[in-house]
Amino acid sequence: MTTIALTGQTFNPASLLALVRGWRYVAGKRDLRLDLLRGFACFAMVVDHVGGRDSFLYPLTGGNRFFVSAAEAFVFIAGLTMGCVYTGLIARDGLRAAVVKALRRSASLYWTTLKLTFGFAAVSYALGLPWAPQLTASELPGWALGVVTFHQTYFLTDIPLLYALLIFAAAPLLVALAMGQTRWVVLGSWAVWAAWQVMPEQAHVPWEIRGNTVFNVAAWQVLFVNGLAIGFHRRALERRLAGLSPWAVLATTGALAAGAALLWCTQERPGGLLADGSLLAQQLHGKADVPLGRIAVFAVFFAFLYAAVSVAWAPLERALGWLLLPLGQNALTAYALHLFVTAVLARFLPTWSAVRTPAENTAIQMVGVLLVWGIITLRPAVTAHIAALLARRPLAAPVASPAAA
Repeated sequence: MTTIALTGQTFNPASLLALVRGWRYVAGKRDLRLDLLRGFACFAMVVDHVGGRDSFLYPLTGGNRFFVSAAEAFVFIAGLTMGCVYTGLIARDGLRAAVVKALRRSASLYWTTLKLTFGFAAVSYALGLPWAPQLTASELPGWALGVVTFHQTYFLTDIPLLYALLIFAAAPLLVALAMGQTRWVVLGSWAVWAAWQVMPEQAHVPWEIRGNTVFNVAAWQVLFVNGLAIGFHRRALERRLAGLSPWAVLATTGALAAGAALLWCTQERPGGLLADGSLLAQQLHGKADVPLGRIAVFAVFFAFLYAAVSVAWAPLERALGWLLLPLGQNALTAYALHLFVTAVLARFLPTWSAVRTPAENTAIQMVGVLLVWGIITLRPAVTAHIAALLARRPLAAPVASPAAA
């Protein structure tokens, strides 16, 4: 066995190799890697929405200015996870049960979207925030009806609306996938996406939604539907790619990700590849349209991060799991909470409307993250404590009626 002497100590490469191999993720019933990555997306979402001009966290999150954002990860992982889960559900309980569950989930998300939209709008108005709805008394009923019928959305509640529509559309797509029509599902998704790129005014799905300036359904569905198809056929894809080394994926995608980061850092140079109006700039910065360049960058970064958590799960889980796993496993709750945390911080510790140092913005952003994390983490214990108190409370003695007296 080869050993190397370093400063009087013996270094054994085989022991290091065994240690690194011990870091690899061991598959279980639930893929915690997706939870960790979704938790990171939640972290980035809170940081970017609490905001501020500069922050020490933006090199990690992108500051909602990079070629990819937390939103792409949310939408893709939602489709991927649904595909994985519903494949097992169809095998166990049948296609009908899966479709019914998807429709019920969509209905639940519909009500969640309404509650978040009206609640967040009311809180924003009460706190006098810059994005508070500016409506007259005569305009309010029409605006509310638009929200109820999904013809109107509101600042930061457009993602739940998108999610509700995508889950509703997933019900018939699951039928097609189960019937072996994956090719047509994927081709149809890309056809709708392409129609939006060419003629967006005529390609609204399901219809034009007022205030929905970023998350156009026709464009964003391509991430969800392709994730759904990949998740549905995950086991078959894993068998087909079994011979592919995660280290090779990590090295290849890492080099591509580094190239994208370098391109981002040099974009301010006059006459550069990302000059205003250039084709490459349109492909990488057009978040609302999800252009092909942006999809490619997302694919590179997602593959890189997934490979990274696969080969280095143990140290990453020990270092970050306490924060990211609760966020990722309660992503919808985290999203709902972050709306109101963002509103409160914008009122009492403003970042966008006040000039603050990067350190101050970083601190305020971490307060937002920890508030969301703390509420999610403590909620089960608080709920259990309240239930225990109520269970121990004696019933009040009945009060005699005047007639009985």
